[in-house]
Amino acid sequence: MAQAKITWPRLQQIRKRQPNVRWSPNYVAATFADPKEAPGISTGTILRAQKLGLRELHTLSFNETCAAYLALYNPNCFEVFDQLAMSATPCPHLLFGHPSASGLSLGSFKGTVDVAERLGILSKHPRVRAQIGRDPAAWPLVPFPYLCDLTLCLNDESGPYVVDWPIKDKFEDFRRRGPRKSRSRPDEDDPSVVARTLLQRTYFADAGIRTVEVVGKSIEFHVRCNLRELFLDESYPTTIDEQARTEIMDMFRQNIDRDVPGYLLARQVARDYKIDEREAVALIKQGIWRRELRVDLFQPVLMDKPLRAETTDVLVRYADWFKR
Repeated sequence: MAQAKITWPRLQQIRKRQPNVRWSPNYVAATFADPKEAPGISTGTILRAQKLGLRELHTLSFNETCAAYLALYNPNCFEVFDQLAMSATPCPHLLFGHPSASGLSLGSFKGTVDVAERLGILSKHPRVRAQIGRDPAAWPLVPFPYLCDLTLCLNDESGPYVVDWPIKDKFEDFRRRGPRKSRSRPDEDDPSVVARTLLQRTYFADAGIRTVEVVGKSIEFHVRCNLRELFLDESYPTTIDEQARTEIMDMFRQNIDRDVPGYLLARQVARDYKIDEREAVALIKQGIWRRELRVDLFQPVLMDKPLRAETTDVLVRYADWFKR
């Protein structure tokens, strides 16, 4: 749940970046993962995924990055809104106007101001002076937006839908503040943190959108590591045509669970198709990322080891995170 500095220039910046719902590759995060904007304690990362048109996807923590890899790995996830600003006022559903949602009955957002009023926390809603006109005394107070972490757009047999992922380091962080550098915090629920969590959940529930509280570190260690390594080659440029790719994937598939290290498979492909070995390795990793090669992601996937057959599907293990 990223939160920006509450200033009038910052509000104008967010409005410029997100004047309405934009789809990849035109979507722009409200907060960038750079030293000027990301929180000082954050670990910012910028990802560029093919399915998002290679636009920048900004994550502001290690946990957000792990969750983003998992979201991007899911072929049913066609959009990831990173650092999305929640609307203070009523607005349409995020899927409104998307071609795949044509004819669907979509809910709408009532706005964070309305939610805060219903929850009895309107006085806590951030506001800022709108610097309009020459007289500061006449500057009105306007709502400042809350920001989300990752918001996913997915498809299933019933059509497109949205799931919101607020992301923390630990589950208790959805109820408590973390320790400060100078002193620890009480080991008890913080009413303001509980209220903030409930506000986001209620905001999305108004539009019929499910919220899933995600802890990135609850993604199994080897899955996190493998998805990261696979993603690094997700957009690696390849020179082969589609027919050759199909043949190569068939060969890789036939060698799953055989005692042949990945690098030897890559070397054979490089020799047979007259390509660089680096490209051949990328083809293996792209095949796994695209789920053309179903290997075990719950153990290390290393090129000096054989490819082992999938025993548990990652997307089955974490299926509840993606449900509508």
